[in-house]
Amino acid sequence: RQTMSDALQEDKGCKLPSAVQNGAFLAMEQTLYQFSLTFGSCIRIKSTKMPASYTLFMRSFLVSFFGLLSLVWAPKLEWFTPILTGIISLLIQTVIVIGDQMIRPFDVQWSGLPLKTFCIIMETEIMTSSRRNSEFRKQRE
Repeated sequence: RQTMSDALQEDKGCKLPSAVQNGAFLAMEQTLYQFSLTFGSCIRIKSTKMPASYTLFMRSFLVSFFGLLSLVWAPKLEWFTPILTGIISLLIQTVIVIGDQMIRPFDVQWSGLPLKTFCIIMETEIMTSSRRNSEFRKQRE
């Protein structure tokens, strides 16, 4: 709030009404509040480690499940059994890998947060706001 106030008062030729300044302060505070909540949630996710036994248990369970599944399906599906079992196990393993990667939200990977996109959007918004402020000053002169 102080930084924004200083920036608005720095430009002595541009006096904004107090209602506009208050609206800008309120919008900025709400945005920062939402950002801090989101960031706090991501920090909690990152600091909460998933026990390795969960992944180990799931993989062991899937190996035994698909081993028994192949025996049950073999009389009906015959040669198609390994193909179908392989496709289903691949899909379930992919879901497990995605879940393991989503536990680390700050990693730069395909399932992480789009931090680069977020930074580009923020930079674009700041530059647009600065450009509007310059145009407003030129109109006032």
